[in-house]
Amino acid sequence: MSPIKKKPTLKRTKKFKVTPTRKGAVRKVPKPGPNPFLKRRKEPVFDPELRVHPTPALLFEETAPFVMQVAREAVDARGRFVLALSGGSTPKGLFQQLCEEPVKSLLPWDRTFVFWGDERHVPLTDEKSNYRMAQELLLSKVPIPKANIFPMTDGSRSVEQAASLYEGKLKKFFGMQMPILDLNLMGMGDDGHTASLFPGVVQLNEVKHWVVGYFVDEEKKDRVSLTFPVLNASRVTLVLMEGAKKASRLKDVLEGPKDPPRYPIQYLKPTDGKLIFAMDAAATALLSRKP
Repeated sequence: MSPIKKKPTLKRTKKFKVTPTRKGAVRKVPKPGPNPFLKRRKEPVFDPELRVHPTPALLFEETAPFVMQVAREAVDARGRFVLALSGGSTPKGLFQQLCEEPVKSLLPWDRTFVFWGDERHVPLTDEKSNYRMAQELLLSKVPIPKANIFPMTDGSRSVEQAASLYEGKLKKFFGMQMPILDLNLMGMGDDGHTASLFPGVVQLNEVKHWVVGYFVDEEKKDRVSLTFPVLNASRVTLVLMEGAKKASRLKDVLEGPKDPPRYPIQYLKPTDGKLIFAMDAAATALLSRKP
């Protein structure tokens, strides 16, 4: 009587054909390929678009129509224009240009809502108040409803309370989702800071809160500032710079090593927006490659 032959074991190949294999052989399962329907999200990077204007006057004259364009597109798309202002001396020239015709008449002031990216923790009438500067040079000269203006702090409470209250205003205006500014106007300090987020402070890494209030040891002053998650959610972030005094630090920031704790402006990495550096020629004088 002849012995009974064992049937070979079976395995499925990549194409699902059944083929025999020897007993004890290892079955190779093909690895799944990439899913073409899933797009990998790009990691945000510090990569500003550079716009250079020959003189400070042209910097402001040519930037004002751009602000107007962003505003009108925002109103057409969403029914409102949400703007965050900054302090320092550089925005003064832009504020004055926004009050000039024809830009003044073309801006949708009745649908414009003004916030601040940072503020000194002082009364609204203080000469160092960013609000006061904007009020004197811009807001008092255009037909914007008073209810559309949201000062950051008046210095009457603790700086921590001021930050918490401003975050509450943002949540009421935007809802509980991350605020998305249509245009975030910013600058760069001589040390590479932006907004009121200074080199080496722990607030650079804040991700839970939208607004922080703290004592800035370098200036011996209290400051209130939006945090980087909010700043980077903006549709357009416009950083203004003018003058030779910015040239050395700008070279460090653009051509030196990436060191955001040292140069906080390098933390500007829009998640889904534009980052634009608008500068005069003097600010770019030390760059190896001219934009």
